[in-house]
Amino acid sequence: MYQPNQTSSRETTLRYLTWDTPLSDQHEKAVQKIRDPTKWPAQEKHFVAGLSILTTFMAAYSISAYVSGVSSIAAEYGSSRTVVLVGMPTFQTAFAVAPMVLAPFSEFVGRKPVFLSTYGLYILCTLLIPVVNNLAGLLITRFFQGVGASTFSTMVGGIIADIYQPHERGMPMSLFATASFSGGIGQLASNFVVEPLGWRWIYWHQLIANALLMALIFFFFQECRGPLLLSRRAKILNSADSAPCNEKLSTPRITWKVKEEEERATLKQMIRISLTRPFYLLFTEPVVFWFSMWISFSWALLFMFYVSVPLTFETTYSFTPRQAGLVMLATVGGAGLGNLCYPFQERLYRKYVTEQPRFSLLRQFRKRPDSSGLCSDWNPEARLYTACLLSIAMSIGMFMYGSLMIPDIHWIFAALSVTVVTFGSYSIYLAVFTYFADVYATYASSAMAAQSFCRNARGTAGSGCSRSRDSSEEQVCKGRYEYVRMEVWPGAEV
Repeated sequence: MYQPNQTSSRETTLRYLTWDTPLSDQHEKAVQKIRDPTKWPAQEKHFVAGLSILTTFMAAYSISAYVSGVSSIAAEYGSSRTVVLVGMPTFQTAFAVAPMVLAPFSEFVGRKPVFLSTYGLYILCTLLIPVVNNLAGLLITRFFQGVGASTFSTMVGGIIADIYQPHERGMPMSLFATASFSGGIGQLASNFVVEPLGWRWIYWHQLIANALLMALIFFFFQECRGPLLLSRRAKILNSADSAPCNEKLSTPRITWKVKEEEERATLKQMIRISLTRPFYLLFTEPVVFWFSMWISFSWALLFMFYVSVPLTFETTYSFTPRQAGLVMLATVGGAGLGNLCYPFQERLYRKYVTEQPRFSLLRQFRKRPDSSGLCSDWNPEARLYTACLLSIAMSIGMFMYGSLMIPDIHWIFAALSVTVVTFGSYSIYLAVFTYFADVYATYASSAMAAQSFCRNARGTAGSGCSRSRDSSEEQVCKGRYEYVRMEVWPGAEV
C-alpha cells in the first residue's frame, strides 16, 4: 500500500486506475500512446494476431519436419530409427511442461519479453541441431527447442484474448487452430528437402524463416497485456502529478494504482504464482480439469493416428516416404474444412450468447442483457455447440481409416479419412481454446497452459506407444488387414 510522503504537506489521495477512468486533458495527452488493446484499430489487432499465429504455424511445422530426417540421422550416427524418434516425445515433453511457468509469467512481465526470449532460444536450438556432432547432443537440443516453441501455443491464445472482445475472437481463434493443425506441411516440405540437400537443411530453411519472423516481432509487435499497459499508464500519471509545477498545496495529489500490481509486489511472489497458478486452475476448476481431459484424450488418439499414417500407406500401397508425406496434406484439408465451418458456429454464438436459458433452474443464475445487447453474465457455452456434433467426426474418420485401408480400395478414401479425423479433432481444439479465452479472459494463458500440459503429456505418451517400428510392425499390419478382410470386407484380397 502507498505510504504518504511525510515531508510533504500536500494531501494525497489513492485511486485505482482502469481503462474507463476519466482523466483531465493534460493527463490524457500524457498517456495517449498507451491504449486499451481491446480498442486498438482493427488493422493493429490483425497484424499482432497474424504474427502470433505465424509462430504457432512454425512450431507445428517444426514438430512434423523432424520426422523427415529420422532415417538420415539414424544412418549418420549409427543408431536405430526408434532411438532417433525419441526426439519427438522429448520436444513434446518440453512443449507440455514449459508453458506451466512461461504462460503465467507473461501475465506479469508482459507478452513481448517472454515471446522474444523464448523465440531466441528456439532459433538458437534450430541453429545448433544440425551443428552438434552426436545424437545425445541433438536430443538435448531438441528438448530446449521445445521449451522455446512452447509459448507459440498457449501464449498466442492469451494474446488473442488480450486484444479481441469475446464477440471478435471467433475468426482469430479459428485461424490459430488451423495453424496448429497445419504441421503436416512441415513433413511434406522437408521430404523434398532432405533427399537432394541432406537432413541438415530441414533446420537451415527453418532457421531462415524464423529469423525473418523474429525480426518482424522485435520491431513491430506491440505489448498487448492490458494490466501491464495500465500499470505503465499509472506510472506516467504519477510522474506527471508529482512534477514541481503541479505542487499546488490547495489541491490534493492523486496517486494512481492498478489492482493487478498487488500480485506483482515482489519477485518471489511473482515466481510463486507463475509456478502454481496453472496447477491451481487445473485441480480446483472443474471446467479446466474436464476440458483438459477431453482435449488430451483426443490429442493422444490423434498423435497415435498420425504416427501410423506413413507406415500403413507405405505397407499397404507401397508408397515411398515422399508419397506418404503427401498424404499428410489431408490434415491441412481437415483444418481448412473446420475453418470453413466457423461462420456457422459464429452465427450460433451470436444468437445464443445473450439468450436466456429455457430451463427455469438455470435462468435464475443469469442476468438479462442490457440495452447494448450484452450482459455481465453471458453464455460462453455458446462456443461449444458445434463441437458437440462435429467432434463425432473423429471417431467416424478412424473407423473409415481402419475399414478402408486395404489394397482393393483406392488409397484416396483412406486419405480422406485422415481429413475427417483431423476435422473432428480440430472442432474440439477450437472449442476448448475459445471457451477458455472467453471464460478466463485475463488469465486465459494460465488456463490454456494447464490444458496444454495435459494435452501434450498424453499426446507424448500416445505417440510413444505408436513409435515401435521394428521388424514386427509389418506382421502387425498384416494381422489388422486380415481382420478387415474377414470381418469388415469379406472376400477382399490382402
